[in-house]
Amino acid sequence: MLQIKQKKETFHVSLRKISRINTLIADAIRDELTEIVSVPGRTIIFSMQDVKFIDSNGFEAILTIVKRSRESESIFKICDVSEEVYELIKLMKLNVVFEIFPENHYQTIPVF
Repeated sequence: MLQIKQKKETFHVSLRKISRINTLIADAIRDELTEIVSVPGRTIIFSMQDVKFIDSNGFEAILTIVKRSRESESIFKICDVSEEVYELIKLMKLNVVFEIFPENHYQTIPVF
């Protein structure tokens, strides 16, 4: 489900052919990413390139990941957010909670 590329303590994470983060997959995403962000000093860049919809369980999973990353002093950033998903994020006022960067932002980070 998750495609993970790692170089040292930086991880680029993307979803393979997933257009919806919903009840069916939110727990798996949360569990896998929480494990990665739980190690202090890591940087995680989460690409949501193909995602067009997130339900409440999906948002809850991402909020859990953000909270855990802050507790462990890791960095969790989101990039490649579609207009549809960004509108949902703004509607829920989560744009002030999530660190969101423009499309292909991860390519400007000297990681890979």
